[in-house]
Amino acid sequence: MDYDVIVVGSGAAGLSAALAAAHDGARVVVLEKSRWLGGTTAMSGAGTWVPGNHHMKAAGIEDSPEETLDYIRGAAPPGWQEDEEELWQVLAEQSAPMLKFLEDETPLRFELVNHPDLYAEALGGKKFGRMVSTRPISRFLLGRLWNRVRPSVKTQLFTYKELVDGVLKNPVRGALGMAPTLVWRLLMARVGAGNALIVGLARGCLDKGCVIRLEAPVTRLLMENDGVVGVEVMIDGQKRPMLAARGVVLATGGFDWNAELMTKYFPGLDLTGAPDTNTGDGQVMAAEAGAELAHMDQALISPATFTTYEGRRHAQPLLETYAPHVILVNRHAQRFVSEGSPALGVAIDERGPDGKHLHLPAWRIFDARYAKAMTLSMHFGSKEKGFIRKADTIEALAGEIDLDPSALRATVDRFNGWSTEGVDRDFHRGETLWERFYTKDRALGMIEVGPFYAAPFLYVSLGTKGGPRTNRHGQVLRPDRSVIGGLYCAGLAAASPIGTKAVGAGTTIGPFLTFGYVAGKAIARRNV
Repeated sequence: MDYDVIVVGSGAAGLSAALAAAHDGARVVVLEKSRWLGGTTAMSGAGTWVPGNHHMKAAGIEDSPEETLDYIRGAAPPGWQEDEEELWQVLAEQSAPMLKFLEDETPLRFELVNHPDLYAEALGGKKFGRMVSTRPISRFLLGRLWNRVRPSVKTQLFTYKELVDGVLKNPVRGALGMAPTLVWRLLMARVGAGNALIVGLARGCLDKGCVIRLEAPVTRLLMENDGVVGVEVMIDGQKRPMLAARGVVLATGGFDWNAELMTKYFPGLDLTGAPDTNTGDGQVMAAEAGAELAHMDQALISPATFTTYEGRRHAQPLLETYAPHVILVNRHAQRFVSEGSPALGVAIDERGPDGKHLHLPAWRIFDARYAKAMTLSMHFGSKEKGFIRKADTIEALAGEIDLDPSALRATVDRFNGWSTEGVDRDFHRGETLWERFYTKDRALGMIEVGPFYAAPFLYVSLGTKGGPRTNRHGQVLRPDRSVIGGLYCAGLAAASPIGTKAVGAGTTIGPFLTFGYVAGKAIARRNV
């Protein structure tokens, strides 16, 4: 059967595009290569950055597209504005309508999260209001697909708001306090976080008549007269052509499991937090169709430890560098960034003119008090023999990890001096609104109580952000910036205008929902 619109991928961007296109009258099919629905989104906490949203307005918080643009411009890396201003304008103007659309057309309901922007002090930044979280929702709403939402390495029983407001700050107390609620959610198959977002989006798509096909990998784009007219898809073990009267939306996720691309753009990466179906299918197919690929060296580089997922070592996001009694040092035994910085991923991924990393390998150095308090970090770290090193002195610890003992001793002493003084004069740890949100007055803390510990600070991507360039309608562009007819792209598959240096905690999911929404509306209106 042929359709008006073919969406390849079932994460936030893909389902948002499918929903918007179907709402505007298009016959839509969603093709997902995995047996699971939801892609990287389903595995996430689903914190969602939506400037100017209607919940902000209801709470009396002022925001505007102009303020949003000012903020993004100020937070963006140097040199990005010329190429990305158009997409920043889309975010500023369309994020709020997107969220209202989702609440109107799906069972999803959102609420404000007590989160500041990453750079709230900057022009246009907000202390509160741009972060939203899905409320719990039952997987039973999906009918026959109720048990096909992708599982995650982190529990999906909590909402992002619940995690931020209590569980992450005190996991044991937070979980125990919600015990009756959690039991009820288990019985009713109610989920939060990324699973909730996918359930609500998918239900909305089904209600609009979208067809969702799992285990249907797309192998290539079908071209005619330099435009895309459909796809070749594997169904029941056979390759079949499927035509799209109005076009194809690529929403296939990142390329975290494409060995060739990862070796080229992220050499030395330790782990990924993306599912192994993220093999760069969209990027490869778009390039074959003549697309310009951009920002291939950008990703959601995040603090993480490790766990096991689908039989493989897998990234487990970690926020414990915010705690006292710990520092982060590079291969020269020197600190190089505030451990609580929202741009920690950028610092970790910093490279010299030769493309080689400046700081890796990096280590967390901490004392006995941190080890006692950070139960999750110690739990995951203890799963692998030799991952966490231990010694009675800082000098002996340096020997365990091949760092210069005198250099590490000097770094620890210098940090301890700042801790005594109460001001980190090197990197201003704990001074921004974002850092104070997590640490309050506990940003600093001497490393002095033995035994002392070291753990690798893993170089981790939770999702690459490079892919084909798109215009304000989500259309894929050639290197000369002409449009490839019938081809659209959104999500981690596209060149993100928000790179490794994010502007908010939810600037993967929020913008990708928006770009999916914009692409879906544009493709539904396409004249063919």
